[in-house]
Amino acid sequence: MAGSPLPGSSSASTRWIGTALCAASSVGFASLAILGKVAFASGLSMSGFLSLRFCGAALLLAVYLSLTRRGGMLSAGRGPALRLFALGALGYFVQSSLFFLGLARITASLSSILFYAYPVFVALLMWRFTERPPTRAEWLALGLALVGVLFTVSPGLRQPGAPPVDPVGVVLLLFSACGYAIYILVSERLVHRAGALVSTAWITAGAGVSYTLVGMLLHDWRPPATAQGWAIILAMILFSTILPLATLLAGLARVGPTTASLLSTLEPVFTIALAVALLAESVSPAQLGGGALVLMAVVLLSLHHGRPAVASVEE
Repeated sequence: MAGSPLPGSSSASTRWIGTALCAASSVGFASLAILGKVAFASGLSMSGFLSLRFCGAALLLAVYLSLTRRGGMLSAGRGPALRLFALGALGYFVQSSLFFLGLARITASLSSILFYAYPVFVALLMWRFTERPPTRAEWLALGLALVGVLFTVSPGLRQPGAPPVDPVGVVLLLFSACGYAIYILVSERLVHRAGALVSTAWITAGAGVSYTLVGMLLHDWRPPATAQGWAIILAMILFSTILPLATLLAGLARVGPTTASLLSTLEPVFTIALAVALLAESVSPAQLGGGALVLMAVVLLSLHHGRPAVASVEE
């Protein structure tokens, strides 16, 4: 019949919209490393811009939850709320600090590739604590990720004239990836019970308070002194935290967790593209090949488990 929708066209349209939303989320999360580089170059203190980023995001989420959910941030109960706050104040604070300390030493492109090895650490930790040996698919993924990381940091594969890779920065990023894997395993049950938005609100609040206290104790906390500095922080809150979280959740509802997890592997791709375009970073063929191997490992782990390799909406 003329004008009738094709069978399945609504479902296909929903999946296309979900795919676009998940891709937009990856772009938003990818912008964090770029904005972090700009913040360092602008002279902002790490404790200052991160405390304002996390506290600002927590405040916006708290307002939204108070308007849309009975009980607001306390809808999950006081006990879970305190545990989520502590998780942010301790676990996420440490992991995020390692990431930005590493980011200050190496390029945004390399930082993204190294950090995205965290699903491999998740698999290794699961092996350690469940005493279930990895399957062949998992061993293959672990091998791909290891070779990929070696390709990205090998001094013999750099382009002529390229600056050396700071080994301290590499170690900090790998520790950050390992810390994020631990954070995912610890937070998975709490986040599932409380919900993504409530969990994110409490975790970001905890991280924000920790950055504020540590910055003041070290006499390093200071707000931006220029309009540009405030614009960077506002962009971190909106484009690197709130909007990618919202689009991820909306996309997840349309395409499901496995597809959303696979689409999240676009994040380092977008980070590299933004770093090349906006920061004039150069990426060697070896680093691109290494990054591709790491992403192949993440995709393999996602498909093997049939669930997201990205077990958290935090970034």
